[in-house]
Amino acid sequence: MGSTTKWATGLYVLWGLLHMGLGASMVFTDLAGGAPATETAAESLLYFIAVTVLGAQAIFVALTLNRVNSPAGFWLNTLVLGVIDVAFLVYLVLPGHVDLFGGLAGPIIWLAATVCATAARNQVATASVRQRG
Repeated sequence: MGSTTKWATGLYVLWGLLHMGLGASMVFTDLAGGAPATETAAESLLYFIAVTVLGAQAIFVALTLNRVNSPAGFWLNTLVLGVIDVAFLVYLVLPGHVDLFGGLAGPIIWLAATVCATAARNQVATASVRQRG
């Protein structure tokens, strides 16, 4: 495994841990008072359950697919996590529902991981061309 692949894998795992930790803590906090009493509270709980699951998915994909520089792993973590982070920025960070510093941590980690994963994929493509050439 090349160094850029290791960095991509590690950063995607970090993204997953951040989201699993935040999501699980919010789920436990929401459920501490019992079942949600309102539709908004239930939707908030569902959101944090989804965040927790996406964190687990990011870790699973990183450790099983990104670790071996798989194209499927590249596209899964690049697109799925990217869509989530862009939506998070647009609907929660930019309107001010989440503070800017806290809100940028996940997207910055995702961007760094995706840059590393892209570099790793390009190294594979370059090596393949050299072998044929």
